[in-house]
Amino acid sequence: MNQTPPHRALLLLDFQEDFLSHNGRMPVAQHQVKPVLAMARQSMIDAARDGDFVAAIGNEFKRNAHFTNFLRRGASLEGSPGSRWTSELPLGAVPYFAKWSRSAFVNHEFASWLTENRVGTVALAGLQAKACIAATAKDALARHLRVELISSAIACVSDKSRERALARLSRRGAVII
Repeated sequence: MNQTPPHRALLLLDFQEDFLSHNGRMPVAQHQVKPVLAMARQSMIDAARDGDFVAAIGNEFKRNAHFTNFLRRGASLEGSPGSRWTSELPLGAVPYFAKWSRSAFVNHEFASWLTENRVGTVALAGLQAKACIAATAKDALARHLRVELISSAIACVSDKSRERALARLSRRGAVII
C-alpha cells in the first residue's frame, strides 16, 4: 500500500490588534512586532511555494468568562475591535479558526482540519511565546506531531520571555528554526 507522507502546516497564531498594537490590551514587546510580521509574511510565501497548508488561529475569548477576562485585561473578546486579525497579515483564502483558550486544539474543527489534511508537522508563528505558542506546541507534541518553532516569527512580552519559552519547548521536543 502506497501512502503519501504527512503534510506540513504553517499555523499563524493570534496576530490580532490587542496583542500587536502598542495600545492593545496585552501587547507584545513593540520592537518585535515589525520583524515578526515580516517573517510571518515570508513564512506564508514559503509555505505557498512548498505546497504546505496554512491556517490562522485567533483568540476570541467568551464574554462570560469574567475572571479570566479580568486577568487578560479584557483582551481579544469575541467580536471586539481588539480581536480583529491584523491587516498587516492578510489571510485571503487561508482558513481561520477561533479559539477561546490558549491552545489552538481547543477548537475541534481545527483539530479535524489537521487530520483531514494529513498534517504531520506544524510550524508555529505568532504571539505570545510563553502562552498560546507554548500551549499549542505542547498539545501538538502530545498528539505526536512534529513541531517547528519559527523563532523570528514568534513574539512575546520581552526578548528574555520569548527566549525562555522557546528553550523550554525545545527541551520538550520542538525544533527551533
